[in-house]
Amino acid sequence: MASYSHSSVVEEFRGSYFFLSNFSRHPVRWEGRRFPTAEHAFAAAKTTDPGWVERIQAAPDPRSAKALGRECPLRPGWDDDRRRVMAEIVASKFNHDGALIEQLLGTGTRLLIEGNSWGDHFWGRSVQRGARVPVGANHLGRILMQVRRGLSGRPDSAWTRVALTGHREHLIEPQDRAWVRGELRRLAVKLRDQHHTEVAASGLATGSDQWWAAAAIDAGLDVWGYQPFPGQAANWSPDQQVDHTNIVAAAARLVLVSEQYDTCAFQLRNQLLLGDADAIIAVHDRRITQGGTVSALRSYAQGMPVITVDPATRTTTLRTVYRTTDSAVPPTL
Repeated sequence: MASYSHSSVVEEFRGSYFFLSNFSRHPVRWEGRRFPTAEHAFAAAKTTDPGWVERIQAAPDPRSAKALGRECPLRPGWDDDRRRVMAEIVASKFNHDGALIEQLLGTGTRLLIEGNSWGDHFWGRSVQRGARVPVGANHLGRILMQVRRGLSGRPDSAWTRVALTGHREHLIEPQDRAWVRGELRRLAVKLRDQHHTEVAASGLATGSDQWWAAAAIDAGLDVWGYQPFPGQAANWSPDQQVDHTNIVAAAARLVLVSEQYDTCAFQLRNQLLLGDADAIIAVHDRRITQGGTVSALRSYAQGMPVITVDPATRTTTLRTVYRTTDSAVPPTL
């Protein structure tokens, strides 16, 4: 059976991957100042007080700079600005160092995860109570992958990993199910041939999840399964259990999120499933305005490319930058 670890995943920024860490000794220029490390720059960016900025800039090591950044008075609107600032600092770190650029490009299209042991679930991922694997938003990992994409010249439409979130079959009319399955088969081939997709990520539930995994296997894509807890299929029909077993057996990577059934396990599963993706397929009847699929999109799809497969209208559309507040009609795909 497949496991959490995979050769195309960097799980933490240590050893040969320490250069990805903000603690690595690579200087950064930000807002006219030179800082010894990205951690120094980010800690200093938290405040507008010149005295604090100078103290942080002069800190003897990144750990000391980080500690000072926790004490300084925060600039107004910091929570809203911190991801943008981090992206600017990380870009500065890599854009002006040819050797560092080569190291970053050497990671190819690997999934970069800032795994940590200090409980940072915002910038990275860390194990929490009840979880079997590190969980978190992994914003630093995602920023690094964005910088890598820009340096590589890889087009925005190249999506190595595509995840699906979608309705179970009871929310899809019987007469529309065959159309959805056919559309997912079409998308798997199109994504493989035109968008450089190599991995199809599935939450392994009945309905859309299993249909996407089956379509991906037929198209020769690797399947990564994200299972919320052991025994996910225990109460399913015999046929559904067989399908689940076969997909798990065929998976190249299996992320088993929680030790046991818990409603939080589904939320964490969705966070990892969509957070590891470059683009998302949503099998979503737009008349349905609440439930698991809607919640997953609202929580984890903001700013990402989202392909919506609507069973009710039998249309497939693409938003290259998904916003739940966007009411404009997207183009068909």
